[in-house]
Amino acid sequence: MSDQVRQWINENARPLHDLSALPGIVGDAQVVAIGETTRASHEIDHHRLRIFQVLVEELGFRTLAINDDAIVAERLDDLVRGSGDDPAETLGAAWPPWRTEETVQALQWIRSYNETHPGDPVRLLGINRPGAQQYHYDAIIDYVRRAAPQQLDTLKAHLAPPRSAHKIDEHVQRFRGIHPGRPFAESARDAYELVAALPEDGEREHVLRYARIIWDHHSNSVAAGRDFAEWMGLAAESILERHHDTGTKIVFWDGIAITANARDMKVMIGGNAFASVGARLRDRLGPEYLSMLVAFGEGEIHEGVKVPTPPADYVETDLAADDPYYLDLRAAAPDAVAEWLHRSHKIRLIPGVYDPAEDEKHHVVAPSLREWFDVLAFIPRITPTSLLRQAD
Repeated sequence: MSDQVRQWINENARPLHDLSALPGIVGDAQVVAIGETTRASHEIDHHRLRIFQVLVEELGFRTLAINDDAIVAERLDDLVRGSGDDPAETLGAAWPPWRTEETVQALQWIRSYNETHPGDPVRLLGINRPGAQQYHYDAIIDYVRRAAPQQLDTLKAHLAPPRSAHKIDEHVQRFRGIHPGRPFAESARDAYELVAALPEDGEREHVLRYARIIWDHHSNSVAAGRDFAEWMGLAAESILERHHDTGTKIVFWDGIAITANARDMKVMIGGNAFASVGARLRDRLGPEYLSMLVAFGEGEIHEGVKVPTPPADYVETDLAADDPYYLDLRAAAPDAVAEWLHRSHKIRLIPGVYDPAEDEKHHVVAPSLREWFDVLAFIPRITPTSLLRQAD
């Protein structure tokens, strides 16, 4: 990186503890995506919440879109609007990365805000289609216990592996070497077929629908080879539909593989390139979609896993600083800086299957930093999020 680039960053960067310039940077954006490079950082979650608070309080954003099941998000939405008192319990059904003390803090802040703004509350939106829930498994087991008790142990054996994915994703189980070997979708199919073979009665078809939901859920998981292009399109439509129907301004929290304005995204977990949710939102909203990158230098994530300093050819090496900052990548820049902004860069990306011994493999390649992102934030060092204790 040239001295001109370093000088430009120093002149335009603002301390991340001072977000007074953020409203001016966001401007008239209707959807702001805060894209993280890991979902396991306390510092990223902390600053992401602070940014969200500014967007709510100063710019009138009123929806938080998250990567989770629509049913789970509805329960969280009920929670932040005053239903129930235990965020940790509600998060028990959420996607595992959300089951943290940091998420609880965010939900508590939204609930507190809504208590003082009952006529103009912040709402939650899940961008995923409704999927399998714990009550689906319980209802099937209860039905077979009554209708065919001799089949109960077999059914439980079929359902146990797919049910475990709600605590640890199937692809993460494979990575950790704790997967039983047989694809969970196949076990879910066997459970469906067991119920389908039972004599018809007034309840079987209802329970069979639950069994089909579980089968479909695991047939469309990352481990089963999710069609990312299709999923990105559906997720983008859910955000656009909420914006169109309500006129609300939306904050979107997710990883950069999803939020970046990337028309040809490729990640380790899928061999095919796809247009990200961010690219689809940019196509429809133009400059009213703002993409923000939250990057970091080094640190630690869960289970004592150390993330080393980035390789020399990663953009994080160019961004290195002693203190956290944020930067508008659309700011005026001299030719040498503009060339750096439009150049291809490797960007660290740490999914649930990160191996520090192969750190150099955990990245995506942006053909242009300024094309993918409008704003960036950089945090020099991270520590893990605080995981919620899971009930057995």
